[in-house]
Amino acid sequence: MIWYLFVPLAPYLLWLLWAAAFHPLPLTYNWRSIWQRWAGTLSTVGAIAIVVMVFVVVLSMAQGVSKAYVRSGREDQVIIMRQNARVEMMSSVSLAQARLILTHPLIAHDEVGPLATEDIIVSKQVALADGSGAMSVTVRGTTPAGIRMRSQVRMLRGRWFNPGLSEAVVPQKMLNRYTGVEWGRSIDMAGRSWKVVGVFDGDGSVFDSEIWTEVGDLRQAFRRYGNDSSMAVRLRSAADVPAFVRDMEQDVRLKLEAKPEPAYFADLGDAGRPMQVLGQIITLILTVGAVFAAMNTMYATVAGRTPEIGTLRALGFRRREILASFQWEAILLTALGGLLGAGLSLLFNGIRTGTVNMNTWSDVSYAFAVTPDLMAQGVGFSILMGVAGGFLPAWRASRIPVTEAMRA
Repeated sequence: MIWYLFVPLAPYLLWLLWAAAFHPLPLTYNWRSIWQRWAGTLSTVGAIAIVVMVFVVVLSMAQGVSKAYVRSGREDQVIIMRQNARVEMMSSVSLAQARLILTHPLIAHDEVGPLATEDIIVSKQVALADGSGAMSVTVRGTTPAGIRMRSQVRMLRGRWFNPGLSEAVVPQKMLNRYTGVEWGRSIDMAGRSWKVVGVFDGDGSVFDSEIWTEVGDLRQAFRRYGNDSSMAVRLRSAADVPAFVRDMEQDVRLKLEAKPEPAYFADLGDAGRPMQVLGQIITLILTVGAVFAAMNTMYATVAGRTPEIGTLRALGFRRREILASFQWEAILLTALGGLLGAGLSLLFNGIRTGTVNMNTWSDVSYAFAVTPDLMAQGVGFSILMGVAGGFLPAWRASRIPVTEAMRA
């Protein structure tokens, strides 16, 4: 969080606020001074805006990935996997274990039956629509109960798959990113041709990155007759989750690991972290340049206004009042860039793209999520740049001797 960086600067910033309120030099004086050198002001504001835009967009990428996973889980649902298996794709749950789990008294039921699904997860290389290659896409074999349990998923066109017919359904958001998965076409996988019979919407969840089919068909195609990848169950209430998790771990017949869905998907949300680190490195490099741009502009301001500074000193303004005034001018300059950059970042909001989850090596679809909090962090970041880039020029302005300034 950018706000932690304000903590060590808090005394100085509070003093600046006090100075703005009680010192005789008003902020309108600095505002007019900024626009007297409009060319330098615009170039500095532009540089700061680019840095802030990159900063906010990078954070919105990580936010988008995290949001996709957060939307995928429910508080009252649990995923059961092999012990120490971090993701479903690397897990294995035998059919005998699955039958035993189905008898657990804490599992909820609806009018059709128990809300428990045995899923198989595999991956399939699918060609990208732009012709730049292919990406590994998760294919989930699931059951009718699995469809009922994922209430965020709804059918948009066509119908759900029928067992024994090698049918599949694809997410709407996948159609613009991949080719060959359109409604009515067939997907070749494991020696079979799977007809796409429906298009669904995952409401921004991670299921928008998965092709779904019937678990029995996928089991036969991949010859996984004795086991599934994982099992998901819905409990009678979220309060039953700790007891159920404990039973899964302590039952000697099972020896499986159960995780609440929010915790499981939060772990997978780490897929956005490499992008975040890379973006922070890029932002740091750009920040150094932007701070020097602000510093250069303020040094030029001080040099061009030396007689004016001398006049202020001759009129009785003290050094600290000069320091606060020029520091505020630098902050106003960079804050303008911050506001512009935060506004420009909105151009990226909602744009969908994808990234590779380092845990599953499969593509994850997500949308840039530019939130008011991220935009506020961007403006706060620009203020920090104003403090860093404006302090030395402001200090220089406050230390110019009166006689030297008057002769300039």
